[in-house]
Amino acid sequence: MDNVILVGGDEFREGCVSMDTYLLDKLDKPNPRVAIIPTAAANHQPQKAADNGVRYFNDLGANAESIMVLNREEAQKNSHLKKISEMDLIYFAGGDPEYLLNTLNKTKFMKDVVSSVSKGTFLVGSSAGAMILGSRMRYRNWMPGTGLIPNTAILPHHEKSDPDRVLSEIQAELAMGTKIIGIDSATGIFFQRGEVEILGEGKAVFYSENSYKIIRSNS
Repeated sequence: MDNVILVGGDEFREGCVSMDTYLLDKLDKPNPRVAIIPTAAANHQPQKAADNGVRYFNDLGANAESIMVLNREEAQKNSHLKKISEMDLIYFAGGDPEYLLNTLNKTKFMKDVVSSVSKGTFLVGSSAGAMILGSRMRYRNWMPGTGLIPNTAILPHHEKSDPDRVLSEIQAELAMGTKIIGIDSATGIFFQRGEVEILGEGKAVFYSENSYKIIRSNS
């Protein structure tokens, strides 16, 4: 799906400013509206995560607010559609990927998000927020993701990993046809109009069955 940005983690910090400023500029709107979704931090200071994101994007010239969907019951309500449809960028912050997946997958809220993205809204997922968007997710064990990015799994904070070792660990998933992408912190992969662009401070590692390719950001 176009208009999706996968970030390797460390969101709302100085290292992400150039990347996020670029995304806001791409929207080509004065004071673009940004929604911060802190669901992944529901069990660990979600209001702090939301406030950090709102303050960060407001400092970049956006009009940011939080949408506090912290449990599955809240995600099934019909009350979020209008607000989501008004957003220019939706940001899934990091935290617990399994909780985030179990809370949002196949809910009314997620369907509203996908509908909005299909109409041009940008969707950013950082760390856990990126992981759930793939068709597969590795968190303790492999499990299905939301599938918004088909046939793909995302490995965040990848600057901490040895690609040769990762390649040997993920052979079974690669053999099943899953494309696996490792993304450094403060680094994003931007999918738009069929093109893939690397943003931010670090690199992305694209794994195939017998090898991997490292692509660094030009920013």
